[in-house]
Amino acid sequence: MENKKGSFTRELWIGVLGILAILIIYLLINFFKGINVFSNGEKYYVKFSNIGEIVNASPVFINGYKIGHVSNIAYNYQNPDEIVIEMTLDNTTQLPTGSVALINTKLLGSSTISLALSKEQTLLQPGDTIDGRMNTGAMDEAADMLPKISAMLPKLDSILVSLNSTLANPAINSSVNNIEALTTELNTTAKLLNSVLSNEIPVAADKLVKIEDDLLKMSSQLSEVDYNKLINSLEVSLNNIKEITTALNNGEGTAGMLLKDSTLYNKLNNTSEAATLLLQDLKANPKRYVHFSVFGRKENKE
Repeated sequence: MENKKGSFTRELWIGVLGILAILIIYLLINFFKGINVFSNGEKYYVKFSNIGEIVNASPVFINGYKIGHVSNIAYNYQNPDEIVIEMTLDNTTQLPTGSVALINTKLLGSSTISLALSKEQTLLQPGDTIDGRMNTGAMDEAADMLPKISAMLPKLDSILVSLNSTLANPAINSSVNNIEALTTELNTTAKLLNSVLSNEIPVAADKLVKIEDDLLKMSSQLSEVDYNKLINSLEVSLNNIKEITTALNNGEGTAGMLLKDSTLYNKLNNTSEAATLLLQDLKANPKRYVHFSVFGRKENKE
């Protein structure tokens, strides 16, 4: 009897532990789904003709804030266009009459329910039914774009063919080579320009600074010149030159007499002509003017 009692006790503990393990697994599954099994939420119902990817435990949002989850989905076999979703919402949720439940389908396929609240003052009561709509958003836009994309595909094909033929043209390769050579030359020019800017420009700038200093010194020296005195001296010199010129024109003084009287010029001219004739005669008849004898002078019989 004791062995049977001990065996029964072990089996009882094993059963209790198995039930606890199942309960823990259930709680963990609901926890990861975002369902709080210990909260008593309010039940609301929504009718849809197509629920997309909505499943049990799908979240329910209001303006991006999670207020509940889908607790059950029932398909009406008598009315194939009607699917009823049971939502469990927080006890504090207040839904105005006229609110709408929207199914948002994402591009990756997951769906959620968002509640668009109306501005009515009266509130829905737990157990009431809310209108449901499908709000595919980007999916509808993508579906609208498909015909346009299909129409564009032949054009894209022809464009790709033209692009391939253009890229196969040898001129493209030569152009690329020319661009590469030009880039190399530009790099060389840039290096030369950098060297000029770093070496020669500072030297030129120093020379310009020195020239500027010299100009400033010259300007300061010119500013110190007494221009009135200089102009007065020039005016006196011009007056003296004018007086001398007037005296020469009037024949005053030795220089003026030489300029006005031609007598001296005529005399000098005559003297020059006589001297010329004398030299010519001296060359032609030197014996008339010079007598030399080695053995003594002989008397001229003539």
